[in-house]
Amino acid sequence: MRIDTHCHFIPKQYVEQDASMPVSTYAVRIVDGSGRVLQTLAARDVPGGDAEQVYSLERRVRDMDRLGVDVHVLSISPWLFAYHLAPATMVTVCRLLNDAFATEIARRPDRFVALAHLPMQDAEAAAAELERCVCDLGFRGAEICSHINSANLDDPALAPFYRKAQALDVPVFIHPQQVLGAERLTRYHLGNLIGNPTDTAVAAASLIFGGVLQEFPRLQFYLAHGGGTCPLLRGRWEHGWRVRPEARKHIQRPPSEFFQRFMFDSLTHSGEALDYLVRAVGAERVMLGSDYPADMADPDPVKSIQSVPHLTDRERQRILGENAAELFKIG
Repeated sequence: MRIDTHCHFIPKQYVEQDASMPVSTYAVRIVDGSGRVLQTLAARDVPGGDAEQVYSLERRVRDMDRLGVDVHVLSISPWLFAYHLAPATMVTVCRLLNDAFATEIARRPDRFVALAHLPMQDAEAAAAELERCVCDLGFRGAEICSHINSANLDDPALAPFYRKAQALDVPVFIHPQQVLGAERLTRYHLGNLIGNPTDTAVAAASLIFGGVLQEFPRLQFYLAHGGGTCPLLRGRWEHGWRVRPEARKHIQRPPSEFFQRFMFDSLTHSGEALDYLVRAVGAERVMLGSDYPADMADPDPVKSIQSVPHLTDRERQRILGENAAELFKIG
């Protein structure tokens, strides 16, 4: 079984097509049962240029079959994190989107599983919604941003959410959005090309050096985009912990012992980088991930993994599906 762990989706009922727009744009409205608009997002270019890929499971299945992928692990598009909303509004938004996810994937449970969208600006509410999604809707984990309204992921206020995720034994997918240094990254798409992998490193380092992984020893995270810059920085983190007292403030063991707890998707856009990632963290920590349907997605993620020359057949098998099946309890 080949499982793509990095796939974004917006339920069809929340996609408003406007006939006056080009086919490559769409707008999203979040409404409650009475039709009252809770959240409106301006028309945006659909990454990749095909709106149907964002919201149509039928189109998605055709693409999956063409690419040789059996299962998509679905999560919202990152610009829907919306942690700036009032917590009560965000709870309503998340419940609506999660219920819509559940309705959609119930039509093809053999091809799709879902990650919860959560009101992370209120960790208690996020914990409650995660429990509802896992226990009542059958979701397999959650997706969160690399920061919560600019607060790093070692913020003590997040402890109720981490405690619940550990108790439920479900993974948390960390995806960057609204990245640090954005004012310097406005040109050349650098907000994505540099900002995304860098913000992921800040998130991972915060979880390590802030003691989150030490406090919650069974908590499971996986990182988008091959972990961003994390694999290349792990040696620097290790050295810093040994020579700088600030780096030892919250952890008594070296960062490498916590670094090995992370899972990573395979989205590196380079066979050499993917090979390095596997050598750095082990084939058992890497999972197929495409970023479908974004323009920055890997257009043929299975081929990318199969083309890495130094992988053994057993390592490819683990990366293509076995690791994800274990993490998400699929099959």
